[in-house]
This record gives sequence, C-alpha cells and structure tokens, in this order.
Amino acid sequence: MDWGQPYKSDGALWSKKVANRFLLCCLLDYQIPSLQAWANGERLVISILGDPDDIWREITSVPEHEWKSKRGEYRLHRFPVAHDRLWRIGRRVCDAFEGDARRIWDGRDPVTTLEVLWGIGAGDQISRMIVGALRDCGQIKGLASDVKGDVYVRRVLGRALLGAPTDAETAVALARQLHPADPWLLDGPLWVVGQGFCKTIPKCPACELAAYCIHALASSAELPKGLSTG
Repeated sequence: MDWGQPYKSDGALWSKKVANRFLLCCLLDYQIPSLQAWANGERLVISILGDPDDIWREITSVPEHEWKSKRGEYRLHRFPVAHDRLWRIGRRVCDAFEGDARRIWDGRDPVTTLEVLWGIGAGDQISRMIVGALRDCGQIKGLASDVKGDVYVRRVLGRALLGAPTDAETAVALARQLHPADPWLLDGPLWVVGQGFCKTIPKCPACELAAYCIHALASSAELPKGLSTG
C-alpha cells in the first residue's frame, strides 16, 4: 500500500523527523477519513509547529493543559481525546525513547512492535495499522501482521462473510481465517473496496465482490426483477 511522501517503501531507513511525523499522522487516523487525518497531521507538523527537528519534544514543551487548550485552534480531530492523547503519547516517546519514534520498532519484529505500541497508548487497531504500514515501508521485517479493524474492513468483511458489518475484533479474526499466512495483505484491498463501494449505502452491483458477498446476494434476491441496489 502506498503511504505517500515521505514514506516511500524504497528500503531506506527513515530519519528521526520522518519517523516521528509518520507516528503522529497514524495516531490521528481513526474515526475520521484517512486522508483528512494525515492532512491534519502534516498541517500540525509543517504549518503550526514549523517543521521542528523533534516533534514530540515540541508538543510536550508546553504543559498538558496548555496543549489541550489548543484543540479548537488546531482542529486536528473531531474527538477531543484524539487531540489530547498526542501530548500523553508524546511524553512517553520522549521519556522511554528519547523523542525518537524509530526506537519503538528498530530491531523488533511485528509482534513485539505491536506490544510496544500498545504500551505507549496507541490503541489496538491503530497499532495494527502502524505495524502493517511499517512493513509496507520496509522499516520492520516480519512474516505476518493483522489488518486494522477500521470501519471499511468491518463493513466489507462483515457484509461479505456474515451479511452485515461487524466489530473490529471479529473483522481481524475473519481476515486471519481468509489469509492465515499474512492477514495484512488484505488490508489495502479491503480499504479500496470499502472506500469505493462498501459505503453506508453500498454500491453492490459495481463491486467485484458482489458475486461472493452474502449481503450483496441477499439484497439482489430481495429486489423485484429488473431492479438493482446502489
């Protein structure tokens, strides 16, 4: 999956600045559109903070209450907790990893990296996405990791295999069943299907999974002849 500039998967190890920027954008990537989350992260780093050498020390250079007071001005996320936790996680990155996100994953496999991310408070599904993205970008090596059970993955796997959207834990388990060798390889294609077709009101007839999807087949069977969903 293409994570955009400057996170190209050309095999080169990231600088501290790039790694920190990547982690910050990932932490915003939940419960809002991915493109918006990453654009907000880039805006914070470049336009608001002035592209500092050390993002996390810059964020935590002010008291936590002052950082929280910037929520309305910075407009990083629709949920206050998403803004607030950047300071708390930044403090942990500074204290445990000398302000360098690379130390979270350098020399670690996907499983260990996932555990470290959980430990700093990145959250279950965001942590899974970070691990997969690090693999995509050649920053860590490993044979397998999980999908991120986001809204797209929950909709596509839930509708296709169960007939209705499901929860994150079930979606992760379904992906493991479908591709035991490396569930993460499903994440990109599932995201594409979710973004393009498997919306709140799905566009089943245009979706390549329609012929195999329980929800699409059931919806088609319920319609009068000559009509279609979407």
